[in-house]
Amino acid sequence: MIYKYSTLPSFVLGFHSCDKKTGLKIINGEEHLKPSTNDYDWLGHGIYFWEQNPNRALQYAEEVKSGKQRAKGLIKTPFVIGAIIDLGHCLNLTESSSFVFLREAYKSLRLTYDKSGIDLPKNIKGARMLDCAVIMHVHKLWE
Repeated sequence: MIYKYSTLPSFVLGFHSCDKKTGLKIINGEEHLKPSTNDYDWLGHGIYFWEQNPNRALQYAEEVKSGKQRAKGLIKTPFVIGAIIDLGHCLNLTESSSFVFLREAYKSLRLTYDKSGIDLPKNIKGARMLDCAVIMHVHKLWE
């Protein structure tokens, strides 16, 4: 089955968790948000936002501060940045057709690893190395 990213003609509000010092630098144009490139990033490399939920973004920042969650940077003072995001072309994981595509991408990734004699990454506790590898493979398939 061939699946294409859907084009979503809408904007959403996104909220990014960070430290207040960093957030103010970004708002003032002194810094830019930096994509996360960890091999355990659940949904692949990129900049993560909580959709339509500033309270959850703040809660996550507080969890990072307390050590319950991990993040790229240290959070001393929990802070949230809001953004208007144009979804454009995206892999909408709320659509069932996306799961068909993800399943095919997983099979393709597994075949690639099998041919190279390398073990597939595994999800271990909160580290989602397999999930990240599949999502990054999805992007490679569509490049």
